[in-house]
Amino acid sequence: MLRFLFLLGFSVILSISGYAQKVISGKIVDSKTNEPLPAAHVIIKGTYQGTIANADGEYTIKVNTLPATIVVRFLGYESLEQEVNASHDGPLDFLMKEAFLELGEITVTGEDPAISIMKEVIRRKQEWRAKLNTYEVNAYTRQQILKDTTIVSITESISEAFWDRERGSREVLKSKRQTANIEGSDNFAGVSYLPNFYDDNLDIVEFDVVGVTHPDALKFYNFELVDFTKIDDNVVFEIEVSSKRKLQPLFEGTIYVLDLEYALISVRLKPNSVIVFPPPIQEFNMYYEQQFSNFGGDYWFPVDFRMEGMIEIGVPGLRFPPIGFSQVSRLSDYEVNTELPDSLYKDFDWITVDSTTINKSDSLFVNTIDVIPLSEKEEYAYQTVDRNTSLEKEFRPTGFLARFIDFDDEDESYEEVNEGTASDDSTGTTTRVYQRKEPSAFSKFVDHLGLEARYNRVDAVFAGLKHEDRFADRRVRTTARLGYSLGYEAFNHGFDVSWWPLAKTRRFALQAGYIAKTDTRYESELYGMVLSSGLPLFGYDDYFDYYRREGVYVGARFRPRRYWRNTLSVLYRVESHSSIDYKTSYDVIGASNLQRLNPPVNEGTLSSVELKLERGEGKEALGVIGADNVMLSVEQSSKAMGSDWDFTRFKIDLYHRFNTFYKRRFIPNALDLRINAGTYLGDLPVQRNGTLDAAFGYFTPFGGFKSKRYIPYEGASFVALNAEHNFRSVPLEALGWRGAAKSGLSIIAFGGIGRTWISSDQQQFFDSNLGYQPVSTNDEWHTEVGVSLSNIFSLFRVDLAYRVDDPGFYPGISLARLF
Repeated sequence: MLRFLFLLGFSVILSISGYAQKVISGKIVDSKTNEPLPAAHVIIKGTYQGTIANADGEYTIKVNTLPATIVVRFLGYESLEQEVNASHDGPLDFLMKEAFLELGEITVTGEDPAISIMKEVIRRKQEWRAKLNTYEVNAYTRQQILKDTTIVSITESISEAFWDRERGSREVLKSKRQTANIEGSDNFAGVSYLPNFYDDNLDIVEFDVVGVTHPDALKFYNFELVDFTKIDDNVVFEIEVSSKRKLQPLFEGTIYVLDLEYALISVRLKPNSVIVFPPPIQEFNMYYEQQFSNFGGDYWFPVDFRMEGMIEIGVPGLRFPPIGFSQVSRLSDYEVNTELPDSLYKDFDWITVDSTTINKSDSLFVNTIDVIPLSEKEEYAYQTVDRNTSLEKEFRPTGFLARFIDFDDEDESYEEVNEGTASDDSTGTTTRVYQRKEPSAFSKFVDHLGLEARYNRVDAVFAGLKHEDRFADRRVRTTARLGYSLGYEAFNHGFDVSWWPLAKTRRFALQAGYIAKTDTRYESELYGMVLSSGLPLFGYDDYFDYYRREGVYVGARFRPRRYWRNTLSVLYRVESHSSIDYKTSYDVIGASNLQRLNPPVNEGTLSSVELKLERGEGKEALGVIGADNVMLSVEQSSKAMGSDWDFTRFKIDLYHRFNTFYKRRFIPNALDLRINAGTYLGDLPVQRNGTLDAAFGYFTPFGGFKSKRYIPYEGASFVALNAEHNFRSVPLEALGWRGAAKSGLSIIAFGGIGRTWISSDQQQFFDSNLGYQPVSTNDEWHTEVGVSLSNIFSLFRVDLAYRVDDPGFYPGISLARLF
């Protein structure tokens, strides 16, 4: 279950000779110190083909045509060339000499020279980028997960990457391999989601970051010329990059610009302090390096990508060991402005798999592409990491909460046959034979049982069982319920059958059932009976009124598209509605709060058809995450259908989020809205009223009025707008608190306005049966404003509401708005 924390994608292995190709390998080192030069760029002169050296300075490259000239470049060194012909044998090493730069005295006046340099870099980039329409490139990627400095897993991939100016990036995965403790399905190594630091905007872990060559880069970055270096006979400017805007996600570090060409040839950057994550992520560090080459042509392309980082995850009572990760990618054999197949873009998937090659890992790795040789450390990892080196074991958390986590450790309930040292489809296949005993029929029945319980002033204690099962290839679902209310001493029972009849889709379902139960007299789209149990149980006013309904229903549900979250449903019901003349004021703390009487309902038979459209998700989270939901319903009851009432009822419940400020952040500032409204035509029974939700005492979640406590506003017609704007940590950062973003604390401003209307017929009914009116806004508008501090200990938020129409302050607490 912990695997998702560590599988950040990662990949493997060497290449050796094959067929008619000539394989050239060797080492690239400093000529004086003999120290390796990691990531030195190796190219075949006059082509787009190249590779980079590994951490030990070793490289391997395949030459298709002989003779050929191998060129090695490294920043601060003189480039070296060596010719290779058919008779060449043995390693081809390169002893690189430092390129010494002699400059006369430089006088700097006015603005920093880096400003004019970067203006020219940006201008020239816009010129050649305007002519670049498409490209495709061969890619190799290797990724690692580390614990301290020990490699825990390696994943590798070979792929073809594609870029189109209008349609974006795609990648076709040709082959992949990984250490034995990683399943092939968990190998996510690739390049299509990696940043190209020549882009205007870069997606860095869901932050939209302005690139250093963006047309407006000078508005976002400070550029300072700090040094000069040399490559061959060309001067290279070393420019320090820092953030000019302290509240925007940007980069910091060093970039290298080639004189005369005014092109980026290398970057060493890291995200600034704004690019952090709220808890449970405690620490997140990343460092990027990338080199560029024009291969003697007009366009500057990435030749590699290197990344190292570390993440720490924890909450009070539970902390994981630091998880290290690294990646190196090599890009070679660019084909520029070619026509890309339309088939690449027929789906929304960025990455697809070539089924003709994915099962030929060894031959593809060895014969068709230049991979970066494994370092000694990586070779050792391949020899020692086996299937028992699970990520769950290596990164097992500590803390008092760890005892409650069910770790998916492998046990001895299966036999394991492991062939080879790497886990892939051709050479590292692992077969597991599980020996499990078939559960008995009774065990299966018990596994599908669930307990249902609640407390209120009418049911008192309600306890019951729910049994749910699926049959016929899971196309039939049955649900049975049986429970008992100790208060008014009645059984609740029901049975429901759902059937998905279409053979090729499950977007259409039929439903039928019978129900006899206690239900709430007015509907709340925010709370349910289980959640409201705590109020009367601990001596506070019961949130709902109740009545008894018993009847049958039939209906259908349809989801128009597979990827849409829309559900259209129609339900026909025939029910008998009756009042419940019972209430208890018992509570477990002896508060002696006298609960109000449970009012009667308009008794009779309801026969109605309801049409409902629902779309989206998130509203059930009570404000913990942003919601994007809409619910529209129309219910028609008619005496012509055997009903005792003629009415048409309309309802809407809408949640929506608008991102407002600092949209480049992973979690931007956002405005969340809830619009809840309903009205009717005809003679609406009181048990079909709606509500404007209130707070559960001091529990004040989003969507209800925070300055209205315990009992909601009721109405045959109603309308409310609840809104809150989450400024995140930006106000705290603006005040100078550098650790505000990392703390996760958020400042929220909120407000609400609403009103209910009760018809004259309903007023007369309540007067004659109760002698008083239900809780409503009394023909006034409830209005409130307030402020919150959220994400306290990553769990809570504190609210302070001020009621405008009836002045007063109302403190409260609710679940933190995490996203």
